[in-house]
Amino acid sequence: MSRWRMFFVACMIVISVAFIAPLGRTVVADLESLSRAESDDISWNVAQVEIELLRMQNAAYAAMSGPESDFSSFRQRYDIFYSRMSTLSQSAFYRSLEGDSRAQGLFTSARAFLTTVTPVVDGPDDNLRARLPLIQTQIEVLRPMLRQLALIGLEHSVNQASARRDKLTSTLIRLAVASLSLVLVLGVGFVILQKLLRAREHILNENRIMRSRFEAVVSSSLNAVLVVDVHGKVIEFNGSAEAIFGYSRDEVIGEEMAELIVPEHLRDMHHRGMQRFLDTGEMKVIGAGRVRLEAMRKSGEIFPVELSISLAEAGGVRVFVSYLRDITQELKAEDELRNARDKALAGEKAKSELLTVMSHEMRTPLHGILGSLELIDQTAMDARQKRHLNSIAVSGELLLSHVNDVLDLSSLTAGNALPEQALFDLEGVVQNVVDSLLASAAQNENSLQINFLTPNLHTVQGHKSALQQCLVNLVGNAIKFTKNGTVTIEVEKLSQDDVFEIRVSDNGAGISPENLTRVFEEFVTLDATYARENTGTGLGLAITRRLVEAMGGEISVDSVLGEGSMFTVRLTLLSASPIGNLQRPQQNNSPAVNADGLRALIVDDNEINRLILVDILQDMKFDVAEAADGYEAIRQVAAGYFDVVFLDISMPGIDGIETLDRLRQLDVAWRDLPAIGVTAHVSPSDHDVILKADFSDLLLKPVDVPGLQKRLAMVLGLKSDTVPPANIDDQVHVFIRRFGSVKYDQSVLELKQGVTKLLRDFDQSPLLTPEIKQCAHKLAGSAAILGETKLHHVLQEIEACKNTEGLIECFNTLRTQNTTVDNADHGR
Repeated sequence: MSRWRMFFVACMIVISVAFIAPLGRTVVADLESLSRAESDDISWNVAQVEIELLRMQNAAYAAMSGPESDFSSFRQRYDIFYSRMSTLSQSAFYRSLEGDSRAQGLFTSARAFLTTVTPVVDGPDDNLRARLPLIQTQIEVLRPMLRQLALIGLEHSVNQASARRDKLTSTLIRLAVASLSLVLVLGVGFVILQKLLRAREHILNENRIMRSRFEAVVSSSLNAVLVVDVHGKVIEFNGSAEAIFGYSRDEVIGEEMAELIVPEHLRDMHHRGMQRFLDTGEMKVIGAGRVRLEAMRKSGEIFPVELSISLAEAGGVRVFVSYLRDITQELKAEDELRNARDKALAGEKAKSELLTVMSHEMRTPLHGILGSLELIDQTAMDARQKRHLNSIAVSGELLLSHVNDVLDLSSLTAGNALPEQALFDLEGVVQNVVDSLLASAAQNENSLQINFLTPNLHTVQGHKSALQQCLVNLVGNAIKFTKNGTVTIEVEKLSQDDVFEIRVSDNGAGISPENLTRVFEEFVTLDATYARENTGTGLGLAITRRLVEAMGGEISVDSVLGEGSMFTVRLTLLSASPIGNLQRPQQNNSPAVNADGLRALIVDDNEINRLILVDILQDMKFDVAEAADGYEAIRQVAAGYFDVVFLDISMPGIDGIETLDRLRQLDVAWRDLPAIGVTAHVSPSDHDVILKADFSDLLLKPVDVPGLQKRLAMVLGLKSDTVPPANIDDQVHVFIRRFGSVKYDQSVLELKQGVTKLLRDFDQSPLLTPEIKQCAHKLAGSAAILGETKLHHVLQEIEACKNTEGLIECFNTLRTQNTTVDNADHGR
């Protein structure tokens, strides 16, 4: 920054001098101009012209009054006057008056006089004598004109002198301002120089302080500090370095570092690295942070060090500053810690394996004992024997419960994943848990209550068995610690999407504040006395916490000692409400076509479409294969024979038309197999394009059994009975009959998820991209099969949309339809 300040001041001085120099020359020139009395020259010249005019006039009088006319004197005076006027007309005075109309008029009159008189003067004497009176009159007229011309010249000269003086004044003012500026710049420069000098002294002082501090740090550092020049010579060696390497400072200063502390097997690598840095500037160890290497003591002992090297440069001189520390003890401690960790992990694994094996081994005979107890006929036993037998059964059940807890904990500790999510009835699961624990609640004279705070909590998607186990643990725990009280289960869907909250509360013993943070730990039993009333392993709540976290939820507890506790589970269960108010009759219509022994290939990117076709064709005794795209279809046809292929027209990658064209080009005997196009397009023009592509027939989505039978009968020559055409509701009923309600609900859920993703993708990029168009086509097929006709039509409109305005309108309608799907009731 100080360098730039000095540069700025120098530039200002140069600019000031450059500005002042021409001003000085201008002032000198103006002073010289003012020193000349131009007004005197003008007055004298005009006065001479006027005098010569008077002399010429006197000569004219003399010529007129003399006895004998003598015109030589008059002609001489006229010539002098003429010469004076010519000189005046060519002078700078005349040029300075070119812009003055008065002066120009007077000059014009004078030139007119000369023009008129000259021929007469130069002519014969008789003519001159005759014209002398007229010339005399003209001279009288010209005299005041010359007087006025003299006055105008004098006025003009005065004005010019005044202008020159004003100009000189302005120049002097600018010169004064420039001089003052130069003085100010010089003053500023002087101040800056003073500050720079003080800053320089301050920096030098700080450098001296920093140097002394650095030397103190280096000398007192617990790490070895070596400063080496680019030639590898040691120029600094602190006390820690002396202690670590065994050399004194005097021994190493000026010596080559590599020969002193670098082991022999690393010296060649060290020299190559130094040379590479000097040649190319490439740095590997330099500036790389902490690096572990080996070093050598004076005694020749090789030991591990942690090394950090940095490059320093001052005044064009580069040095390497190295920090080293002996890490022999640290590596030894790391090895010991690593061995201890490995032993601990091995012990933990062995313990887990032992618990798992022992639990399995204990559960097998326990099942045998409990099973045998159930088979024992108690009719021939007296009351005492029955009491002993029941005691054995209760103890066996309790022991089996403990073993199951250990197995569950071992499984969760091993990181075993939960089963895949499935559809289930949430209200039914909660009710079943309560029903199974009514007997336990009755033993403690407790009542169980269920409150569904959100209505219609039916089909959801989640981990049913894990949730059921969590509820059994929480409700069972509440029953265990409550006497003659109430255990309440509340289920509520929160405002967030698909987030449910399940609360299990009781008015039992409660938990003290210091134990609230321990209730979810393994093997923790809050009543650890010998006389405790509630027995257990202390694993129930720990297993519950792990199960809830594995499901992506969270669990918490609130309790007041002596008043009761409330456990809250919050997790996501994806709603799967069915679409439409459909009754699900159980029908079983036998297929009207028998294709036993024939092979069919179904090619469709929509899993639901393939599922329907596969099931229908298998009912007709077809041997069915599937392909999710055109490429897989080509591979399967090339690998084996088929009697018919069903090709979806709109597929990602290559569509049905191109797929069929490639099938026809295969080098196999059955490449001309019959092909039936499957499409959701209803336009006759689209049908014409498809049929022209060498398809044997065309099948419209959603596929109905009669229509499929009819086309198979035509294409393959199979016999077919007349079956009434099916409507949309029949399609849904067929789907439910064939695959069940759970699969139907699962498909509805997937349709909902697909529409939601389509809406989200469009919100991010409101354009009809090929991906959005393909997704709309795929969802339209699913919507048709699942009976959602309005959704099916909207998706078809999106697929066929041509402009942005219409596309936005279609997506607004789709958003409304999707909301209707979310809020639909299946008539359960």
